[in-house]
Amino acid sequence: MDRQRLSTRRREVSSGRASIRERAILLRIVRSTPSRLAFSSLAALVSVASAASVVFAPSVAKSAPLTPLPGTQAAEVPRAPTTAASPAERLSRGVVTIERDGRVLSVGAVLSGDGDGRILTALSPFGASDLADVRYADGSVVHAKVGHRDRAWDLALLVPLAGKWVDGLVASGDSPVGEALQAPVALRPGRPVVVAARVRGVVDVRAKEGNGVLASVLDVELQGGAPNGPTVGAPLTDRSGGVVGVFVRACQATLPVVASAIPGAPPPVAAAPPCVPIVVAAPVAAIREFLSHTPISAVAPTPWLGIVGVTESGSTTRGVRVMAVAPESPAQKGGLKASNDPAQADLIVAVDGQPVDSPERLADLISRRAIGDHVKLLLLSGGKFREGAVVLRAAP
Repeated sequence: MDRQRLSTRRREVSSGRASIRERAILLRIVRSTPSRLAFSSLAALVSVASAASVVFAPSVAKSAPLTPLPGTQAAEVPRAPTTAASPAERLSRGVVTIERDGRVLSVGAVLSGDGDGRILTALSPFGASDLADVRYADGSVVHAKVGHRDRAWDLALLVPLAGKWVDGLVASGDSPVGEALQAPVALRPGRPVVVAARVRGVVDVRAKEGNGVLASVLDVELQGGAPNGPTVGAPLTDRSGGVVGVFVRACQATLPVVASAIPGAPPPVAAAPPCVPIVVAAPVAAIREFLSHTPISAVAPTPWLGIVGVTESGSTTRGVRVMAVAPESPAQKGGLKASNDPAQADLIVAVDGQPVDSPERLADLISRRAIGDHVKLLLLSGGKFREGAVVLRAAP
């Protein structure tokens, strides 16, 4: 946009002919626009192989490696909350219910930490499918998939396929034996209730299939309000809201069954001892070991816009000029126009009201959204502003 047209837009803003949204965004852009703009090379958003070949790249950098359950490493400093929260509030926000077809499968704990949001729960309730729905404290529901599993310990790491919920729980460094504890219990669909609990002792049991020994698990008794016992996948927490264990399925061997002696028969042979199903709490040490083996692929998919863009040069309005659009991308379905001719291409000026001045800034704003999010783009084309809408999807 040249200076004469920019002046015209300013007069429209002043006179009230521009929309309220356009006025607010345009004024922010005009105030932040320098007299000269430098050309910026393509970075995180796109890469160009040659003049005739365009490579469409995901719009964000790779996710950070998984941090073991926060609080289990002495050097780790938990992220400071924006507001002080009581242990009950932290527990409420850090606990989710895991559902399928309208029924509760289990309860899970969100791992605390910047941008993590993955969920620790039990594996056995998933059955043959790795997919389920996660219901958060605010009632929102997103699809999720098992990204890491341990059948012996009955532990699963659930990866949400959308959303940025990172209010989670941290591990406790204290011994839970003899302490007043609590556990969320899912009595019916909806939010779980919290009941008092105590550790009766530390025992060794078998894995739920009867093969392998699970050492030093927590034998937990609920104090009331849970007629069916603990809900698998739920965290066992102390008074401060720190996690001391996660409820999992296991089994406990009974005494060997010996065949009755019959005169003249061979000596009695001890039959394989039956294994009685029980629910115990996997301790923090086992959880730490489980998380340390998480594959790097167990991360949420990257939201994708699907354009090649460059920083606008030779103009008084900052933005990202759309040079190419990937087939079947959110950008194409949203009607974004691409061209080597600046007069024919869309200039992305803002994302949901946030000014954009480079491909890097655009990539950053898109990365903060989730797959399935509806994103509004302020576009400038042919000297006129218009608003476009796209629905983000996973990067190909």
